[in-house]
Amino acid sequence: MMPASTANWEDLSIELSLDSDQLHKMNLELELVLIAITALAQIDRLEIAQIAKDVDVQSILSDWLQTWPQAKFIPARQLDLRQLRLLVSIVNRLAHKYQMVVRQTMTDWQQIVQLDRLPLEAPSLATYIDNFIIIYQVRLGDQTKDSEATHSFESLSQAALNLLIELLFYGGNNGNQRLWQALLQRSQATVITPI
Repeated sequence: MMPASTANWEDLSIELSLDSDQLHKMNLELELVLIAITALAQIDRLEIAQIAKDVDVQSILSDWLQTWPQAKFIPARQLDLRQLRLLVSIVNRLAHKYQMVVRQTMTDWQQIVQLDRLPLEAPSLATYIDNFIIIYQVRLGDQTKDSEATHSFESLSQAALNLLIELLFYGGNNGNQRLWQALLQRSQATVITPI
């Protein structure tokens, strides 16, 4: 059973004044979080669509649902604040549902670090990172900074690991508020994080 707080997307303020650049950053940040949970739990579009249907928002997110994650993210078709808020609720539900997978992968990471070995030497982390990079390249490969370093295996692997830590918080109590606040804060940054 889901904690009551995970369903309270109404609590997420949309009374904001954001410019197009800030809105774009929020879209990209949320795409990164979705890529992470999708890569980790090997979620398909149908599962996300089912959650959208369960919370009765599939019509509002229909265009986005049709393109996730097989098509490139197109800035001209990015989500508005209301749609972002609804998608935050869906991410929170997914992160909560797969919290045991997140925790187990974190445990594997801690164990491999204690053995002074690389994260990719843990099968669960290797699969997650590989999935993350594949989905990232399909969805966002040309949306962030143009430097080669941005899209290097090392930078994308580190981004995946950073997002794994964040998923611990986004699936917990008040996870939707935490994610929303992170999106708002990062929309003020001069660069897209974590990549």
